[in-house]
Amino acid sequence: MSARASRHPPRPLCVGITGHRPNRMPAPAWPRIRKQLAQVMEEIEAAHAGLRPMLLSGLAEGADRLAAFAALGRGWRLGAVLAFHRTRYEQDFPEPHAVGEFRALLAAAEMLEEPAKGADAGKPPEDGYDAVGRRLLALSSILIAVWDGEGSRGRGGTVEVIAQARERGIPVIWINARKDVPPRRLEPAACAVDKGAAPARRRGKRAARAAHG
Repeated sequence: MSARASRHPPRPLCVGITGHRPNRMPAPAWPRIRKQLAQVMEEIEAAHAGLRPMLLSGLAEGADRLAAFAALGRGWRLGAVLAFHRTRYEQDFPEPHAVGEFRALLAAAEMLEEPAKGADAGKPPEDGYDAVGRRLLALSSILIAVWDGEGSRGRGGTVEVIAQARERGIPVIWINARKDVPPRRLEPAACAVDKGAAPARRRGKRAARAAHG
């Protein structure tokens, strides 16, 4: 390698993560999901040798964080794309350890996109989650999805992000959130995602948090 070439770092490869929160990810499945996330990331590295991977995550509880920790453990860079300003977002995490995880991952992120404080005032929480999904897809070349295979429970959730990715032709690698089956690549017409499922009827922060993912 020439001296001139060595001054240029590898081009980044942006990989998005979408997936459920703990309410749709049974705790006994978490060790298997962690293992499959590492497997998928290893395969992405092998298929894109010479590129520098960055995981883009919304840092929600559940799949977002499992993937973020797996990526950091493999030496990937971490990018955070938040649904709300951090002070508002922390209200979604009822337990102190969940807030601590969020702050630790935020500190580890090399790239951060964060709405201004108060930008969500007067808006339904789904707006923030929907914006995150769209932004992740705008930045990502590949999407990893931790999905239970069931229909949508609200705007801005995992099912909608998968559907949008497939419409755009972004490769989607599906890790089943419930069943112990191998990860699977979803081609544009490989699997019918239920975009017509009725949206969640509950409203408010708690309802939106449950529906998101």
